[in-house]
Amino acid sequence: MQKRPVFKRYTVLIGNFGSGKTELALNLAMQAAAQGSTMLVDMDIINPYFKSSSKQEMLEAAGVRVVKPDYANTTMDVPTLPAEIYAPFDTRPDRAVFDIGGDPVGAAVLGLLREHFAKNAAESEFLFVVNPARPMQEDADAILSLLREIEGRVGICITGLVSNANLARETDMEVVRAGEAVTEELSRRTGLPVKFVALMEGLAEAYAGEHAVLPITLYMRPAWLDEIV
Repeated sequence: MQKRPVFKRYTVLIGNFGSGKTELALNLAMQAAAQGSTMLVDMDIINPYFKSSSKQEMLEAAGVRVVKPDYANTTMDVPTLPAEIYAPFDTRPDRAVFDIGGDPVGAAVLGLLREHFAKNAAESEFLFVVNPARPMQEDADAILSLLREIEGRVGICITGLVSNANLARETDMEVVRAGEAVTEELSRRTGLPVKFVALMEGLAEAYAGEHAVLPITLYMRPAWLDEIV
């Protein structure tokens, strides 16, 4: 029987561009909302186009409280983070998911919350999303270099890895297994556990590996992109 991952109160998703961390943030928030009070904190100030807060209407309809940069879904050029980013530590929802920018510069904003996470260390986890099917993430060396650079820039330690190898709806089990192998190599080299393997629902049912599985829905990718020849 497949295992499902168990999450802490505060889950921070970090990963390179194209890793799929925003899609995972949406899935974690939507799934958590079915179980209790949930917040999604969009702290990605780098990419104004593929942001978890762009799905605010869907999230709020599911009961998720959304915190986003003040420029999110506007024409503002300079993003600012509202004081509300501290709300998860004051209101203590059952779950809070943090979507962080995809490079060391973007991830640096996490430093604003470093003391709050330190005070809630037992309830916090920092997950690095791995997708070797994307450029500049093909092998453990490249991924480890980025992981260490982000840790140094932010001043936090990654606590777990997520295997999220995918080519959107073109993903098959060969892609999944290859990505899992890279994530496991990274795990061996760092001592970090593989928290879960993320798979679209159809593939999740066919997964026979040893790791916990998180079935996901594609919320960010419009279906018409897969119809282009």
